[in-house]
Amino acid sequence: MEDISFQQVFSRVYSYLCEAGVEMNSTQCRQLLQLMDDAVGNIGINPEQEEGSGKLSGTPPPDSRGRRLLESAMNRVPEYFTLPESHIAAPTPPLCRGSIGYRRHD
Repeated sequence: MEDISFQQVFSRVYSYLCEAGVEMNSTQCRQLLQLMDDAVGNIGINPEQEEGSGKLSGTPPPDSRGRRLLESAMNRVPEYFTLPESHIAAPTPPLCRGSIGYRRHD
């Protein structure tokens, strides 16, 4: 399975915030970058590389690092951003017997 890149995680969180109604100005973008920094620190990516292998030492398989980063970032969103309340509209107006066109049988 392909790894999720840092840019993809950032884009997903950014899109989520925009769709949730958060206005993304320069202050909010800096907050998002701080959130991403904390999320990266939380999953423990070790920057030291093993000699000759080209892989990071002490890190989980590539396909789980990106997913763990996404999970960590999304779990931190409420700590960094106040999301507007969502109001769910009533699905339909209340139905009354006469409102659907049936005649009353006497």
